[in-house]
Amino acid sequence: MAIKIILADSAGVCFGVENAVSTAESELEKGTKVYSYGPLIHNPQSIEKLEENGLEVIDKIENKKGKIIIRAHGITTSEESELNSYNQNVIDMTCPIVKRLQFAIRALTDDGYYVVIVGDKNHPEIIGAKSYGNQNLIIIKSVDELNKIDKNINKIGIVAQTTIPFENFWDVVDKLKKDKNIDLKVIDTLCDDIHNKQLEAKEIAKDVDVMIVIGGKNSSNTKEIAKLCREINKSTYQVETFEQLLKLKVDFANKTVGISAGASTPPWIIKETIDKLMMVN
Repeated sequence: MAIKIILADSAGVCFGVENAVSTAESELEKGTKVYSYGPLIHNPQSIEKLEENGLEVIDKIENKKGKIIIRAHGITTSEESELNSYNQNVIDMTCPIVKRLQFAIRALTDDGYYVVIVGDKNHPEIIGAKSYGNQNLIIIKSVDELNKIDKNINKIGIVAQTTIPFENFWDVVDKLKKDKNIDLKVIDTLCDDIHNKQLEAKEIAKDVDVMIVIGGKNSSNTKEIAKLCREINKSTYQVETFEQLLKLKVDFANKTVGISAGASTPPWIIKETIDKLMMVN
């Protein structure tokens, strides 16, 4: 078996995810019919458990009898308006950190700034957040895409997808600061919990033989943690469950194993993985 397992203190669910899941569970316990507009969180195993207890994930807006929960990643302003016009029992469980991003975009837009969002344009969080702005907005992945910004724009407000690496955002900020002709307003919308997960996972990855990152394949922050760890330790694996880890046929004999987990990964999956890993011969 593995001679040593190092578990990141920050591994697992953040408060935004915990709030969303506990709210859904509480409503289901009341016997209420509960819907989630889009996957509540990016963890298939958690969603499956909630569905077993009666949660129904829907992907289109319609009149429903029961309560509809807005997912942790948030939705567009038009979707929210339409959802509220059809249904009286909408529960907004958008993560407070994502809400901060949404309101930052709105505030910058209202103040006449051209808004630069550093993030993934295809991520649900960004699809929803960009609707708080207007056409005076651009989404870039990194400093390498700064050339996409019109050179004539000199009033820029910049925000970040909450889960991207710290360096991705601040590299863009530092580059823009060098242009003295730009009136730059920076609003840090990064999630501290995610940043701590990334830092801790990277530190652990330096000191172990094998690094395991547990979390949904559809979880952006989990994939980012795994990517950062893989840059340090080539023996890094992202899995959703212990069964997936077994299929990789990794040799754990006499190894030191590091474990981290994404912000949507529930404690029971982390515990189950550790318990079973300790029994591997």
